[in-house]
Amino acid sequence: MRPGDLLLCLALATSACGGAGDDLDAPIDGGSSGDPAPLSDASPCPRTPADADRPRKVVVSHPYTSDGDPATRYRVLDLAENGVLTTTATSFEMGRSFSGEIVFTPDGEIGLVAQDDGSLGVFRFDAGGLPQVVHAAFTGGFYADQIVMLPDGATALVLDNQWRENGGGVHRVAIGCDGTLTDLGLWFPAKLPAGLHVLPGGERVVLAAVDVGDSAAGMDVHLLDWFALLVGWPAVRAGVDAFPDDEHIVGSTAITPDGAFALIGDNQGISETPPNRVAVVAIDGDTLTAVDTLSPVLDPFDIVVSPHGDAALVVSGYGDALIVLDHDPEAAAPFTVRGEPAYQGAAPELPGSAVMIERGALAGLVLIAEVSGVRRVRFTAGATVTDLGRVGTGAGTENVVGAVGVQP
Repeated sequence: MRPGDLLLCLALATSACGGAGDDLDAPIDGGSSGDPAPLSDASPCPRTPADADRPRKVVVSHPYTSDGDPATRYRVLDLAENGVLTTTATSFEMGRSFSGEIVFTPDGEIGLVAQDDGSLGVFRFDAGGLPQVVHAAFTGGFYADQIVMLPDGATALVLDNQWRENGGGVHRVAIGCDGTLTDLGLWFPAKLPAGLHVLPGGERVVLAAVDVGDSAAGMDVHLLDWFALLVGWPAVRAGVDAFPDDEHIVGSTAITPDGAFALIGDNQGISETPPNRVAVVAIDGDTLTAVDTLSPVLDPFDIVVSPHGDAALVVSGYGDALIVLDHDPEAAAPFTVRGEPAYQGAAPELPGSAVMIERGALAGLVLIAEVSGVRRVRFTAGATVTDLGRVGTGAGTENVVGAVGVQP
């Protein structure tokens, strides 16, 4: 099979991707035997990406009531083609989501979010641009922690950040044309999976987890073969011990646009030793190498990397700060801490989840959830990181922002 065929396999049953003599009964590492279920069936509703330059919808969760009790409200904001963000009165109810990323199908029609009770909230935008709830709380054989949307928009991966015996691993859900979900079950088991990224070219996957399949003990980051996962072959190609003391709790992950480095944020709050930090892992073919640790970096709640590949932004939640990293892939220390950018207006207040636009003229615009609004930060060429200030969502605990998402 040619590497270029791999993306086609995302939209076809695995039986259509196998060649003569392929053994489709071979289990993945640590998995069960039998024909593996297809990663994604051919979609009857192609999710063609919308125009890269257009107005977009931003959706945020408001996880508290005015009295500070748990709430289930979500609000729609408008992002203009020039990057101006405005609030609206449009809102809807699903399950509670305190933080995280709201992910969308490539056409921007269907949105999914992992909710506090382990369910998935699902909504869609109708032809008039109004949100319609599809599932207020979809439940399956998982306790959802993160969602990874696949390129065809017909399937999403659900990370269950638990131990294996409690369902830990990567699960799959099929997305119908109207956004209705179908639970496709556990794809492969893992212990505490906390971040999954498909590398450029679609041939390899980076997964932050204590273990996956029958991987060697003590590894924190794993390199998996994407096609092997598709057809059920042994998939682990490499692993690395990014945090040798094993006292970490992974709070955030990111990869560089060229797929050459992964950043793994440790924001464990159990002890002050070791301090919070960000591990730097080099990716070269089938090799992972721990090359550096940036420390201390207080509460790296989220990490985003510039589409230009020359800088990254660490969201420090408890530090009430944004921390800029410079990136030079040829240097002995490929990432270095620059410090905080010049803030436009007030400094961040408990910043949390961050999402970035990756297409069009707004590529590099980052939206960050804060206590009382959404902050915009812009990556531009030359490792420039510009804070554009916070757009307020209103006073009172009922307007605290939790999860955040933007149409691709």
